[in-house]
Amino acid sequence: MELLFFLKNILHYLKPFWKKFLLALFFASLTSTLTGFSTWAIKPIFNYVFIEKHYEYFKWIPFFIILIFTLMGCFSLLQAYLMKDVSTGMVNLIRLDLFKKCLSIPVEHLTKYGEGQTISRVINDTSQIEPILGDNLQTFFKETLTVFALLGVAFYQKWDLTLVALLTIPIIVFGAKALGIKTRKARKLAQSATGELTQKMNEITKGIKEIKISGSYDKLSDLFLKELNKFYRWSLKITKYREGSKSLVDIMTGFGGALVIGYGGFLIIKGSLSPGAFLSILASILLIFNPLRKLARSYTGLKEIQGAWIRIQEIFELPEEKGGTLKAFAPSQGFLFKDVSFRYSPQLPLALEKINLFIPTNKITALVGQSGSGKTTLVSLLPRFYDPQEGDIYLDSTPLKDFDISSLRSLFGMVLQEPFLFNLSIWDNLIMVKPSATKEEVIEACKLAMIHDFIEKLPQGYETILGKNGLSLSGGEKQRLALARVFLKKPPIIILDEATSQLDSITEFAIHQALENLKDKHTIIIIAHRLSTVKKADKIVVLDKGKIVAEGTHDELLEKSPLYQELYKTFHRE
Repeated sequence: MELLFFLKNILHYLKPFWKKFLLALFFASLTSTLTGFSTWAIKPIFNYVFIEKHYEYFKWIPFFIILIFTLMGCFSLLQAYLMKDVSTGMVNLIRLDLFKKCLSIPVEHLTKYGEGQTISRVINDTSQIEPILGDNLQTFFKETLTVFALLGVAFYQKWDLTLVALLTIPIIVFGAKALGIKTRKARKLAQSATGELTQKMNEITKGIKEIKISGSYDKLSDLFLKELNKFYRWSLKITKYREGSKSLVDIMTGFGGALVIGYGGFLIIKGSLSPGAFLSILASILLIFNPLRKLARSYTGLKEIQGAWIRIQEIFELPEEKGGTLKAFAPSQGFLFKDVSFRYSPQLPLALEKINLFIPTNKITALVGQSGSGKTTLVSLLPRFYDPQEGDIYLDSTPLKDFDISSLRSLFGMVLQEPFLFNLSIWDNLIMVKPSATKEEVIEACKLAMIHDFIEKLPQGYETILGKNGLSLSGGEKQRLALARVFLKKPPIIILDEATSQLDSITEFAIHQALENLKDKHTIIIIAHRLSTVKKADKIVVLDKGKIVAEGTHDELLEKSPLYQELYKTFHRE
């Protein structure tokens, strides 16, 4: 039942390719028919030419064999090509659906699985699905037809001799089933090991600077080797189980052939079976075991792929982000937090506790506090990257959960401390937020972010291709590009998560001038890093261990908040 359910889910992706699939089955049936015909023809040809001594027809036998095998080769090629076309197209559809699913999954679920495991499921696990039609299903349909054709010939010639030869079939069936179950479990664990390898590599590339400083190469190599050994062990088991089904059929082929020769020879000696019929049956039976070998491997292959599908299905079954039906609007009053509490998992302490806060519209609000005080968590609740476990957040007087998520997020522009840039041209990175932007609009946004002159000096200008994640740029240059992207979009709400932390002083001044120009038209929320940014805020919120401990202007907080005074001294020293 599990296998049927699995095949039903997979074959759902066959619909766009059903014509090619049926054509492939047609060529497979032709191949099987020719195989059956060639074994049936042995008896009349052998008896007519050799027993009845019509030797003048012997010269045509080689041409007949060449014709049959040429047609079989051509039909087999066409069938394999079409099946590969279908299977590759199916895998691409599965990957596309997985990609779309990942875009709609809440951030907390994606972070739970880890980037490496998610990438592995989208790319590596789906690669295991491709052989279903490319190899396994084509084998299943083609070889099943071949088996029935050969069985028909054998039963037609001598049914009792055929039944004797088939005594080994139950051993093959039950053996393949047992090995298939083991293969499925091993494949699932091997794919998990592949995901862990991807995750480790992802972590290493992200933390390469710290790794080089720490010099902990041996420790990391040991950890990576541990994951490699896991994959190595499970891969060997998969090979053992997969090839075990083939070897089982090989052994049973010997027993089946021996039974046919033994009992068939006895019938020939008795005179109840002609030599031509015996050769026809022997050829059919021996040829049957070859497709049976392939069918056994196909079955274990399907179970192996089922193990990969289980991991893919886990992604498909994750809950999607849910929003309301209201179209979000730019705030006329602001955002209101009412008794909001949030934690990232039940095992962790509260990241935010009983937050009551009003963020006014068209003003600059700064969030300050020590690292881990909840600043980034708080702003992450506004575009609903996460939802609080307790309390509610309102846009004006409407709960955020009542808004359509896409329209809500369209109100925001964000610049993070480590901005994300695509491995595309600078131009493509910028217009990602506004595909209809004109050249003049893009240049204006870049000038506002003080990045235009830098871009113009590049050999290809705005067509310069960035390295992966913008690695060819400095931290400040990446942040200025991200800022330009925000200025191009001109969203009602701008969130700067320590976005000015890597800017030089000259550019910082220009950015602050730009923020001043946007101030009365945009709600700006800054996780502040520098003193100059804090002083320009209309409202400063001080957080400590997930709680708001003070609010006010810069001057007010210097008088009444000991924690802000300490933070001020830290800022001042910087």
